[in-house]
Amino acid sequence: MIKPILIATGLLASSFAFSAQNYVVDPQLTDYRGNQGESDVWISHEDSKGGLGDVGSSGDTAFDAQGSSRMRFKKKVAINDFTAKPGLSQVLVGLPTNTEMTFSMYYCDKKGTASPSTLYYGVREVVEGAPLAGNVIAESRAHVRDLGEAPKGKKKDCFRQVSVDFNSGAAGTVEIFSLMEVYVGDADMPDMTKDIEVRIDEFAVTAK
Repeated sequence: MIKPILIATGLLASSFAFSAQNYVVDPQLTDYRGNQGESDVWISHEDSKGGLGDVGSSGDTAFDAQGSSRMRFKKKVAINDFTAKPGLSQVLVGLPTNTEMTFSMYYCDKKGTASPSTLYYGVREVVEGAPLAGNVIAESRAHVRDLGEAPKGKKKDCFRQVSVDFNSGAAGTVEIFSLMEVYVGDADMPDMTKDIEVRIDEFAVTAK
């Protein structure tokens, strides 16, 4: 069951029940969680052993259907390549064509305002057999420091809603993506005394 979601321009809360059709498959990542991060619809972008980050399932949830995705760099990996962007994407088909739409999700980063993590998310054109290779249609970035007024998850309020608007185009087929970026300064490396991780949940793509 799709739970109420708050959609707001500029991430300002505006309460109304979610009723529009959601074109994301397994939007609450419950099947993804049940299959331990394996999915026929969600594409994982990762290579933990190669230092490119790890993507897997988590029992944490923004609302009450258990499941989310955890994106992280593991402390036990000898060398992490922080230029990599681990995360998830999904190809959506059958969108209403040439329509203004909104892509949203809930993002949890418990590290606070000094977090090195940023969520990079958006919508791309689809290149068959080549995920994340299409031209960007719309994109945005979110840091936890900027989400204090964003709608919260009900189960765990570390989850905050982020969104970006886009036009579905003539094909009605797009690839949505959500990736973790880690900022590395000129001299400082992130604190790797523990894993650097964030979580994503409760995806939605709806007509405006």
